[in-house]
Amino acid sequence: MPDRSPFWSVVIPLYNKGPYIEATVASVLAQSDPDFEIVVVDDGSTDQGASLVEALPDPRIRLIRQANAGVSAARNQGIQASRGEFVAFLDGDDLYHPECLARLRALHGQFPQACVLGGREQRVAHDDMAGHRFSSLPAQLPCRIVDNLPAEFLRAGLPFSSSSVAVNRHLLASLPFAFPPGESMGEDLDLWFRLAELGPVALIDAQIAVYRVGIADSLMGSYRALELLPVWLRLEQRATEMTAASEVRRASLRLVAEMRLTLARVLVVKGMRTAAVKLWVSGWRAIVGRRWWFTVLILLSPRLAALIR
Repeated sequence: MPDRSPFWSVVIPLYNKGPYIEATVASVLAQSDPDFEIVVVDDGSTDQGASLVEALPDPRIRLIRQANAGVSAARNQGIQASRGEFVAFLDGDDLYHPECLARLRALHGQFPQACVLGGREQRVAHDDMAGHRFSSLPAQLPCRIVDNLPAEFLRAGLPFSSSSVAVNRHLLASLPFAFPPGESMGEDLDLWFRLAELGPVALIDAQIAVYRVGIADSLMGSYRALELLPVWLRLEQRATEMTAASEVRRASLRLVAEMRLTLARVLVVKGMRTAAVKLWVSGWRAIVGRRWWFTVLILLSPRLAALIR
């Protein structure tokens, strides 16, 4: 292992992704910016994935094994083992565009004050991944700074994913925790919102990673929340402690209200109307939007809710 620390530490949490992990690691090895290390954290897999990684000969790859503790613990372990200036994240069944790290480094050069660097992802069906070919990226791409991530989320959704983002390692080390231990839904959002409260986020308008969609046993594909995720409760708590005139505060509280409306719709479809009404009422900060009023119609007509779920 060379004495000089790399610019990038790519942290890959691995849990039973044996059929995909070689392609995931290969997409990092194919980067046009070679100044990286790869830290794969096997979270107690029961398949052959860790052995496949262990057999890869590139000295930039390190495999860490731990007893199964969840994706947050795996990513946190990878962060602790990282040596790069920036920690980039990649899920064990996703892929980097060949220019992903190079474009993020250029973004850092343009906005050195940004603590988070991100780009868009491309969603590709699992059945189409074998034939997927990356398109070339233009030499010049739009880049911008986001100072209010909750407002950005309200406007157009999260502008990056857990496989298309990198964070200053020293900033991560300064946090009480990075990814919330024991959580596997919304744990990444929790970190991104907390980081965005500490400094600006720089974004590049390009698809720099591929997100694999439609794996049969995907947790995200089958998940339907029946209660508000901790990420939203913590965001709300932090927002209430901000200056009342803060734009981030207003956007954060509005975002949590919108999440309550979304959950209310899920609950009414499942016949839990009392709980749905309570969520609708508690989402009063979204009263200025059409979704709050339209949710009234859904509460009055479960048949309508079933059509739009």
